Amino acid sequence: MNMPNASGIRLSIIVAVYSETSSLVETVERMLRNDRGYIHEIIIVAFPRSSKECFDVCEGLIRKYDKVKLHIQQKTPGIGWAFREGMKMAGGTHVAIMSGDLETEPEAIDRMVRKIEETDCDVVIGNRWLKGGGFHNYDRLKLVLNWIFQLIFKTLFLTRIGDLTYGFKILKKDVIDSINWEGTQHEICIETTLKPMRRGYRIEQVPTVWIGRIEGESKNPLLRNFRYVGMAFRILFSGAKA
Repeated sequence: MNMPNASGIRLSIIVAVYSETSSLVETVERMLRNDRGYIHEIIIVAFPRSSKECFDVCEGLIRKYDKVKLHIQQKTPGIGWAFREGMKMAGGTHVAIMSGDLETEPEAIDRMVRKIEETDCDVVIGNRWLKGGGFHNYDRLKLVLNWIFQLIFKTLFLTRIGDLTYGFKILKKDVIDSINWEGTQHEICIETTLKPMRRGYRIEQVPTVWIGRIEGESKNPLLRNFRYVGMAFRILFSGAKA
């Protein structure tokens, strides 16, 4: 059994799932294997029409690990609703959001926590563009568009922070509770970086690697990525009250 960590961080990890099975198990177990006492809970937020196999896996994880909980998404469709529901119910001092398909690297959670311990930042994001990060099995067109988007919006927001669209990060619970979240689909990924940034919260970043999923299908088609653009411009022109 892990002892509480000296920093006092109690991390709630929100894992959004659709119908993942083996990927979800590996995600949970790899995070717990690296836990230094900071994991308070792992909340699996499952889409209500997920497969029976997925729900069976979730129930198995709950029985095996005391820290794992299951929440059935109430508002649908959209991963934005899943993250918002998970963030609201989280009981830790900090909240991580990620997926259960192994596209978000489980080991990066520990690197993010170490960054918080070192800097006491309010938000830490995973950045695939930093040295030590990267993309594997990523659609080439999406990769080019991603790079262009990062360049444009880093300039517009006058920030050194990159990978603004990536929905893999840790936020202080106080930050989460201070902001009105609006995203219902994948635009929540950019909203959870840009809104804290506009509020003046301190943001740090760590390298992470994105690896294409090994099971299931992506629920984020290319055209839906334009929702990121709409969200970014709404935040850009709404000022610090975003």
